[in-house]
Amino acid sequence: MSFDRALAHTLKFEGGYVDHPADPGGATNKGITQSVYDADRDQAGLPRQSVKFISEDEVRHIYERDYWRASGASGLAEPLDLLHFDAAVNHGLKRAGIFLADSKGDPKAYLDLRERFYYDLVARKPSMTVFLKGWLNRVAGLRKVLP
Repeated sequence: MSFDRALAHTLKFEGGYVDHPADPGGATNKGITQSVYDADRDQAGLPRQSVKFISEDEVRHIYERDYWRASGASGLAEPLDLLHFDAAVNHGLKRAGIFLADSKGDPKAYLDLRERFYYDLVARKPSMTVFLKGWLNRVAGLRKVLP
């Protein structure tokens, strides 16, 4: 799968600007947190601004560099490339790497691990229950790309 197709799929679940009090990531737009956006603008020598104003080009650049390439999704076969990219975006590179290793590259097992992770997270942190339906919808959407 191409990066552009993977990005389009992931962005369906990321939405626009939110600053939910239960989200430890804080202010986020199109899945990019304020802290990630600040670091990107600092690196580019640009003044910081609210993530509300992130451009489509900035979104694409950050996702390609920090998640698609950094996770190794670019070197995986379909549909694992999409599943891994999406997990890197939603869970971070380290957790996505754990899913990849533990699933032994089996796409169904990869998604099963993600789903279990969400349930375990809500059990540990009940305040996160507000996000569970969206997370499960995300996994369900990814299951639709499996052969």
